[in-house]
Amino acid sequence: MSDFENGGAFAIKGFNFQKAAITFIAIKNFNKPDFHILVEARDDFEVKFNGYDAYIQVKSQKLSLNKLLNSKDGKSILEKNLSNGNENSHYKIFVKSFAETDVKKMLLNSEGNICDPLYSYSDEQKQTILNKLKGSSDIESFEKKLLSSYIYMLPFEDRLIDAIPVLLGQMALKEIDVSQKRGQIAINELFTLIDQKSEYVVQSDEDYIKKKILKEDLQEIFKLTSTLDFFDSILSSTSYSVFWKKKIKQEQLKIIHAYITEKEIAKRELSNIDVLSTAEEELINIAMEKCNCDVTFNTLGEFTKKAIIIEVLAEMSEKV
Repeated sequence: MSDFENGGAFAIKGFNFQKAAITFIAIKNFNKPDFHILVEARDDFEVKFNGYDAYIQVKSQKLSLNKLLNSKDGKSILEKNLSNGNENSHYKIFVKSFAETDVKKMLLNSEGNICDPLYSYSDEQKQTILNKLKGSSDIESFEKKLLSSYIYMLPFEDRLIDAIPVLLGQMALKEIDVSQKRGQIAINELFTLIDQKSEYVVQSDEDYIKKKILKEDLQEIFKLTSTLDFFDSILSSTSYSVFWKKKIKQEQLKIIHAYITEKEIAKRELSNIDVLSTAEEELINIAMEKCNCDVTFNTLGEFTKKAIIIEVLAEMSEKV
C-alpha cells in the first residue's frame, strides 16, 4: 500500500466536505438580512448577516480536544480559528465527529444562530485550552473569545454520496424546489461558485470582497417552490401548444448555468413593467419586445427567450 499516493484524494475529499458544509449553512440561512459567506478568506469560511459574524473551520476527520490544540505544525486548529475577528465574533469548528469522552464534558446548546445543536467547552476544558495557549500574546483575547467558541457536528459523513441527500432534504424543508433534478443542479451550481470564489488570492481588501457569496447569489441558485410553481402557472395560462410548453420548460432548466447574463438583461429591461394590468401571454409579448432591444438577448432562440422572461416575471410575482 505504501506505493500509492493518496494525498490528493484526501485533499479533494476534505474540500468536498467543506463545500458541503458551506452549502448546508447557506441553505439554512440564505434568507437572513444581508446574509453572505466568504470562502477561503480569513478562515475556511465566514458567515455574516445583520451584525453577526462567524469564523468557521471545517475538518473532515474525527477530532478531539487534544487534536484541536496540537501545535506541532505551527498554530493549532483552535488557535488559528480564535485568531480571527474580535470579542463580538463567533467561532466554530465543524467536524464529522468528535471524541465522545470530550463531548460528554461539553455543554450542549440547543439553539444557535446559524446551526444547532452546538457544543461549548466546560470550565475544565477552557482551562486546558488556556493552559495550552498561554504562550500566545493574544491569550487575554482568546479567553474572552472562548465564550463564543463552539463545536458543531455536521449531519453527514465526509462523502458526497452521504452529504447530498441531507442537503436536498434541507432544501425541501426550506421550500426550495428539488424536483426534476433541480435540487442537484442547484447544489452543483453552488459548488462551482464556491470553487470560483476559493481561487481568488487575497492580497488586499478588494480581493477579500471577491470572496463573497451574496444573498442574491444564493436566492438565484435556490429557487423557491412558489416561484417555480408560478412559472408553471404563467406558462399553462398561455395558448402555446404542449410541444412549445415542453421546449420552454426544457430551456428553463438551462438558465441557471447557461443564461445568467441574459437573465440579468431581462431583469433590467423589465424592472418597471406593469404585471397587473395585462393578461399573461400579452405580458410575455410586451416583455419580449423590451428585451429584444438588447443585442445579446436578441440572439437567443425563441424558446430560451420565453423561458427567461417567464422566470423573471415569476420572480417578480414574489414582490407583488
